[in-house]
Amino acid sequence: MKIICTKNDLSPALISVCRIIPSRTNLPILNGCLLTARDQTLTLQCTDLELTLEISIPAQVEEEGKTVVLAKYFSDLVRRLSGEKISLSWSEESKLLEVSCGSALSQLHTWMAADFPALPERPIENKINCQGARWKKHTNKVLTAAAQRDVRINYAGVYVSFEDEQIQMAATDAYRLAFTKIPNSSGIKGIDLFIPERALVEVNRLAADGDDLEISWDQGTIYIAAQDFKLTSRLINSQFPNYEKVIPAESELEIEVPRDILLTTLERASLFVSADEHYAVAGLKVDQDQLTVTAQAAEVGTLEEIITLEKPASKKCEARFNAKYLLEPLQVMEKDKVILRLNGSSGPAVYIEEEEEEYYLHLVSPVCTVG
Repeated sequence: MKIICTKNDLSPALISVCRIIPSRTNLPILNGCLLTARDQTLTLQCTDLELTLEISIPAQVEEEGKTVVLAKYFSDLVRRLSGEKISLSWSEESKLLEVSCGSALSQLHTWMAADFPALPERPIENKINCQGARWKKHTNKVLTAAAQRDVRINYAGVYVSFEDEQIQMAATDAYRLAFTKIPNSSGIKGIDLFIPERALVEVNRLAADGDDLEISWDQGTIYIAAQDFKLTSRLINSQFPNYEKVIPAESELEIEVPRDILLTTLERASLFVSADEHYAVAGLKVDQDQLTVTAQAAEVGTLEEIITLEKPASKKCEARFNAKYLLEPLQVMEKDKVILRLNGSSGPAVYIEEEEEEYYLHLVSPVCTVG
């Protein structure tokens, strides 16, 4: 293998694929990145056996070939090179990857490409195409509620249901719930997918708004591809929680609040983190035409801000919530004013956003006062 590429192309691609590498593994080759030089393209691939990411960059390919190099060391080396043009060469005899840039020359040990786990077969049972901007808009809205760390598997992803006229997406971490529905023009009906949160986060990092995403799946695998990347992930084989039962059929109180004002207020409230709770608690108090937001932490101080409502509330209400959980859905909502429904001190807060045929709901459980 012998190629020439640019640092500007290679370094960001390496950083992206390195995120897939498992933090712990009994298979050393999973710490590697498969490099494939072919058709004036260098393809980089990493996997943890659950998730596989492949990114392609332009390259001047003088000799085709493939090898596996220790990914993070290779990425760190490339990132620290001072030149722009990088030459890579490898031969089966030496089993060393030579990295040349200006006067710098390094040699990295490699594995044979044949020992790298094979890419899962591309599913062909079902396929849709979606514009990158539209895909990211709707998945980002529900990802705000998806569990992001080692938790029960049935909280670790986004549930997608293809109904007759709608595509519904939902995610929950047991403390909050996000739900959205959009028109179904795919022609696919009666299919449910449970997609890992991590897979969707990586796709949304890589996909450009103008990308045309190809999404295909079978019973156990989903494949998402754009022009420059391909991601394959196992689907979650677990029952998604019955989320509909936690959404209140009716709310005690509904107010309309300027989104930007509430967002910046909650950003300030989020600074008041108590050492014993590890998160900021925001109090919401509604009285006539005022929404009062409060926060306090013994080590920091107190905050109290009043937001004036255009339309007076029908009744008083007071409740406490994790400030971050109230803040994050506002960061992905788009309308200038948001609908906020409250349900007393022990009931959830519910954001609602409706636009033409699209609907978004985000529910946040309260922080209950003990005693």
